[in-house]
Amino acid sequence: MHKLIQTLAFTLCLSSLTPHLPVSAQEQAPVQQMQVPMPQQAMPQALSAPTLSFVDINSGRFGKLEIDMQDGQFLRGACDNIHLTARNLDLNLGELKSLDVEVKGGNMEDFIVDKLSLTTQGALKFDTGLLLNQRVLQFTSPATAQVTALVTQDSLNKYLKAPSTLDKLSYTVTKKGGMLAGLLGAAGGNFGLTITGASVALGRNNKVSMTAEGKAGIAQLAVPIAAQLESQLSIQDGWVQLGDTKLMTAGQEISPQLSEILVKKINGLSNLGTKSDDIHFSFTDLKVTSGKQLVVTGTAQVNRLRFGRN
Repeated sequence: MHKLIQTLAFTLCLSSLTPHLPVSAQEQAPVQQMQVPMPQQAMPQALSAPTLSFVDINSGRFGKLEIDMQDGQFLRGACDNIHLTARNLDLNLGELKSLDVEVKGGNMEDFIVDKLSLTTQGALKFDTGLLLNQRVLQFTSPATAQVTALVTQDSLNKYLKAPSTLDKLSYTVTKKGGMLAGLLGAAGGNFGLTITGASVALGRNNKVSMTAEGKAGIAQLAVPIAAQLESQLSIQDGWVQLGDTKLMTAGQEISPQLSEILVKKINGLSNLGTKSDDIHFSFTDLKVTSGKQLVVTGTAQVNRLRFGRN
């Protein structure tokens, strides 16, 4: 009993030494102790950068810009290769110092060429807006260019044998009493000259020989024809044309009128140089290598180059 009394007295003594705080204050003390401000390290700030475009084409400047296209397929033609080289091109100012274009294996609607090279002369000005928005390189003044074109005999024959070319060589008269109908004694119209095959051979001194097979006449009355055309290639009005032409069948020269019609058809096959407003060719020299090729050289006035369909 005496020990128990001593223990209680010791406990009361310890209690008298402990500060009496409200319960809420006792609970908050540890919280206040943890809220003691501590030194903080500076946090890295996010960097703000202006919008970056990989290639700012609108104000681009290029000492040399090359475009090489393989196996090109276009709306009205195709080519094996087009290589374009622009030097000192400034899209901001719309200026160009020189432009070289080389086409290989070109087969357009009205033009065929194995190799065509075009090189401009002098500084050029163009419309940047049209180039970026409509993909048209439009020169403010026509660009003068040196031009060389090479066409092989093999390519000429492939072109002549194409169904679209044979259709252009064919001729139909629907008017009664038409020249051809009267020429061959047909009573009415609907006379037809249908070419089913053609070939060409290049000779010496710029001569050319062409054979054509087909039918001439009216429907069931049409008769087979096999014509031989002997002509001379020359430059006329800046373009290659046939002249001094003789058309024979079975060794006999036939009507000059029929010969003239067929020659006009042949000369009209390739009229890109006189019809196109984009590029106007003006060839001045022609050289024919017998059985191989023809090469023409001259100049061209280039108004625009199109890189897409409007």
